[in-house]
Amino acid sequence: MAFKEGIEVDYVKELIRRNRLAPGPANPDLEHWPWPVKVYTLGRFGLLVDEQPLEHGRKVQQKPLALLKALIALGGRGVSEGRLVELLWPDADGDLAHHSFEVALSRLRKLLGNEDALVLKEGRLSLSNRQCWVDAWAFERFLGQAETARKAGKGTEAIRLFEKASSLYKGPFLHSEEMPCAASPREKLRSGFLRGVARLGQCYEERERWGEAVSCYGKGIEADDLAEELYRRLMICHIRQGRVAEALSVYRRCRKTLSSVLGMEPSAETRAIAASLGRTPA
Repeated sequence: MAFKEGIEVDYVKELIRRNRLAPGPANPDLEHWPWPVKVYTLGRFGLLVDEQPLEHGRKVQQKPLALLKALIALGGRGVSEGRLVELLWPDADGDLAHHSFEVALSRLRKLLGNEDALVLKEGRLSLSNRQCWVDAWAFERFLGQAETARKAGKGTEAIRLFEKASSLYKGPFLHSEEMPCAASPREKLRSGFLRGVARLGQCYEERERWGEAVSCYGKGIEADDLAEELYRRLMICHIRQGRVAEALSVYRRCRKTLSSVLGMEPSAETRAIAASLGRTPA
């Protein structure tokens, strides 16, 4: 409540740290909570320990960080040691592989400065969601909560939650990492973001908040310039504002992008919107 109302925030954070408090299961997404560990994976990789950025200099060994990235990419909970070893030490076997895993895990724990952040049980490793905040996890929770609110007819709440999710998505999941295990969650999160953008834009349109809808769809197209549905919605928003030239410009960009990347024309639905403007799109 103090965080929500902005009352003595720094003092409350100090009380939380001093008493080693963790947020309750009903409040896993408190943005101002002083999480012992925060991990950023969307658009960049970043690590905060006790709210201080971890410097990624030469002194920081890369294998412990690779272990953390792989763990999150594989879901972050109950990931088998064997799967992690296979990814990070493919040429090691037997005792050497197990020893390499133990050393990296020990170093990662020291790096995070929190023994409770990583839980190894019966050969399976988990990142504690009571000690660690991960942007990708928060993003997916906000999307789920927003969709539930939308289906329940709570439009204002849905908009708030979709906006929170959208603000967390800074780019592809671990986009600079070449580890194979990152490909599937990267695509899943990207698809979730585009779906959220479409839902949020629709909520804005229903309230005739055209400027916000335009901004929303534009952000989605920046993330995926082949998302033809978003081009259509963006054109319609411009049309509703009487901005014919802007709508035609969006169509031309859509057609050029689809042609150069996929070798195809826009769909009949998209062409029909352009034709409705009463001009021949050049």
